[in-house]
Amino acid sequence: MSFSRGLREKAGTFWEAGYMHPFVQELGRGTLGREKFRFYLMQDYRYLMSYAKVFALGVLKSDSERLMSHFSSSQNAILNGEMDIHREYMRSFGISAAEMEGCKPSLFNRAYTANMLAVAQEGGVAEIIAVIFPCAWTYSDYARRLASDYSETLPRNFYKSWIDGYASDEFSKSFEWFYDALDEACERKSEAELERIAEIFVSSVEFECMFWDMSYKCLMSHG
Repeated sequence: MSFSRGLREKAGTFWEAGYMHPFVQELGRGTLGREKFRFYLMQDYRYLMSYAKVFALGVLKSDSERLMSHFSSSQNAILNGEMDIHREYMRSFGISAAEMEGCKPSLFNRAYTANMLAVAQEGGVAEIIAVIFPCAWTYSDYARRLASDYSETLPRNFYKSWIDGYASDEFSKSFEWFYDALDEACERKSEAELERIAEIFVSSVEFECMFWDMSYKCLMSHG
């Protein structure tokens, strides 16, 4: 197993905790409270704006046209593809573009995105991929598992388009390049450096798990 593909196992506890979180499971069953999903939509919109900036840093720090193209294409997919899922639900919730733009990120959301941006600014391509990888990988895995686990009720699920979008082959293909690009970037790294890359990845998986918890409890701050 390559270094990149082995990272999921390193994050196993948090990875599974995220999938089993009530927010994700109730999303799959279609029983998640609309107010919780609305809160999630607003916060995830703010998150994705920062997430897209990390890809811009990937372009800046890439030393090949191929990598620059990958980071640039992925950023475009976020801004003009993934955002479409949000816009569809925004309309169903009556959320205006102005309301979405005016939404303030929660304290935890700011902590997560600040960590991503700090890692990207201080590190290189390997660190950038490690810090952004969990978002796409967990969403793809969770959505596919939800589609399978709740296949009988999925056609009647209000959140079907969310699940379908992230469970799609199109979405998984959008980040397939992460695996080989990360392995290539780590080819000459020491064991200590590889351990640091793994820690960055696991931390982002933990942040993802906590994002579900924040959304489920509609927490703007802690304490």
